[in-house]
Amino acid sequence: MAYDFVNKMSFTDMMNISLLSLGEQLNPEDVKRLSDYRKKWNFYEGYHWEDLPPSGKTEVTKNYCRAFVNKFVAFELGKGFSIKMKPHVEEAIIPYLNEVWEDNKKEQFCLELGQTKSVTGDAWIQVSFQPKFNDDGTPNPNFYDPYDEYEKGRVRVIVVPPNICFPEYDDGYDKEVMRKFTIMYPIRQNPDEPSKTKTIVYKQVWYRDRVEVYYGKDLAGTYVNKYGIIPFFHCKNLPLAGRNTGASDLDDLIPLNVELNLKSSDVSEIIDYHSAPVTVVYGARIGQLEKGANKVWGGLPKDGKVENLELRGDLSASTNYIKDLKQAMHEIGGIPEGALGRETAISNTSGVALQVTMLPLIEKVQQKRALTAQCLREVNKFIIKIGLEEGLIDADLSKWRKDDRYLRDIYQNEIIFEENLPKDKLVEIQAIQLEMKLGLEDREGGMKRLGKKDIQRRLEEIDRDREKYPEIYGLHTEEEKEAMKQGLEFKKKQSKEKDIMKRDLNENKANNDGQVNAGYTNSPEKQQSTNS
Repeated sequence: MAYDFVNKMSFTDMMNISLLSLGEQLNPEDVKRLSDYRKKWNFYEGYHWEDLPPSGKTEVTKNYCRAFVNKFVAFELGKGFSIKMKPHVEEAIIPYLNEVWEDNKKEQFCLELGQTKSVTGDAWIQVSFQPKFNDDGTPNPNFYDPYDEYEKGRVRVIVVPPNICFPEYDDGYDKEVMRKFTIMYPIRQNPDEPSKTKTIVYKQVWYRDRVEVYYGKDLAGTYVNKYGIIPFFHCKNLPLAGRNTGASDLDDLIPLNVELNLKSSDVSEIIDYHSAPVTVVYGARIGQLEKGANKVWGGLPKDGKVENLELRGDLSASTNYIKDLKQAMHEIGGIPEGALGRETAISNTSGVALQVTMLPLIEKVQQKRALTAQCLREVNKFIIKIGLEEGLIDADLSKWRKDDRYLRDIYQNEIIFEENLPKDKLVEIQAIQLEMKLGLEDREGGMKRLGKKDIQRRLEEIDRDREKYPEIYGLHTEEEKEAMKQGLEFKKKQSKEKDIMKRDLNENKANNDGQVNAGYTNSPEKQQSTNS
C-alpha cells in the first residue's frame, strides 16, 4: 500500500509548535531561525507587545506589518500566474499543467505562498502524487474522491510551513542539490484514549532514493522514493548572499513599528489624561465647594483660584515624530503611502506616471517575482515528470522521447506574471503595432506585453477566426477578393489597348523610325526641288 505523506496538523497548529520542549535536539542556527519565524508571525498577527515588559499603560497597536505584507502579496501574486512553453510542446503539456494547478486551487495557493515567504522570508512547496489504486490494484483507502473525478490519482501541490522544514545540502555553498530533507512536528499519539495520550515528534526524512518515517525515536518504516527527487522546493522571498534562508519583508519594519506603537501609546495616554482634566483649587477648601453641573461657586478668598489642569506642552512634536516614523516605514519598506490608501489627487494621471509613483513597490516586487518564478519552474518540471511516469498526460509524446528518455524541451517552461498597475493600453498597442511594422516585434511578444494568457492557443484561434470572419478584422472576403481580381484583369486589358493607341506617330508599322508618307513628299513642288 502506498504511504500517505499528507500533513497531520493544520497550518495554524504548525506555526505554534515548539520542538525544543519535546526534547528534539536542534542546532543553534535552527533554534534562531524558528525563533525569528515565531516573532515575525506574532507581528503579522498583531501581537506587538509580547517581548516588551508590561507597563500598565495604554498599548496602542498600529499593525502596519500586516498591511505591508498583504500589499506585497497582492502585487506579486494577487492575479496568479500563467505558464508558457515552447510552441511545439505547449499543446501537449499546458492543458495538463493547468488542470493540476486548477485542481490545487491556484489562487489560494498563490496567496498562501506569498504570505508565508513575505512574513518569514522562506516558503517550501511540496509536490506529491496520491494514487487512486495501490500497486496490487486494490483501491487506496487513503485516497479521497467522493465524486470519482480522478482516473489514476491526483497530483498535490501544497505550501509547507518553513518552521517544520530542515534541509541539508551536498555542499556548504552550493544550494541547488539537496542531500537530505527532514520534516518534523509534534502529534498526539493515542488521542482516543486520554490515559494513554502523549505528544511525540512525527518525522519524515527524505533522501533521493528512500523516505524514512519516525514516530518519536522509533522507525515506523522505510519507503521507496520512486521519482529519485526530493519533492520539496525552496522559494525565497528575497536573497541573502551566502545564507540558506531568505530575507523577510518585515526585517526592517518591526523595530519601526514597535517605536511607532510606543509613541502612539504615549500620545494616547496624554490625550486620555487631559480629556477628563483634574481641577486644581488654590486658597479654598474643597469641602466648601459643591461639585456638579450648573453650579456657581462664590465667596472664595481674595487669593483663591480654581482652574483645570491644562496641557501646556508641545504635543505637535510628538505627532510630527509619529509621522516621521510612518514615513520612514514607507521609505524603508518600499511601499509608497498612496499604495496603502492615502488620498492622492491622481486626476488624469497616465499609466506611466502612476508607475513612476509606485516605482519602489514595483522594483521590490520584481526581485521577489524573479525568485518565485525560478521556484515555480522547478515545481512544474516535477509535475511534468509525475505526469509522464504515471500516465496522466493525455497526449502522444513519442516524438519527444529518445532512447527511453524525454527530450529537454518537454520540461522547459516559463512563468508569466500579470501586471497589477493600469497601463495606457492604447499607447502600448500603438507602440507594438509600430514595432511590428518595423520588424522589431512579433504577435507573440506583443500579446505577452499586453498580459495575455495561453498565447499559442489564442493565436491559433485568432487565425481561424480571421479566416472565418475576415470582415471583422478589416480584411477582404472571398467574394471581394474575386471581384478585385476580375477588376484588376479588366484594368490590365484597358491599359494594354491604351498603349496601342498611344503609339508614336513617327514610328511606322514595321517599327522602323521614319516619316510617315502623308503625300507631302510626292507633291509636284517637292519633286521639282528635288530634280533641280
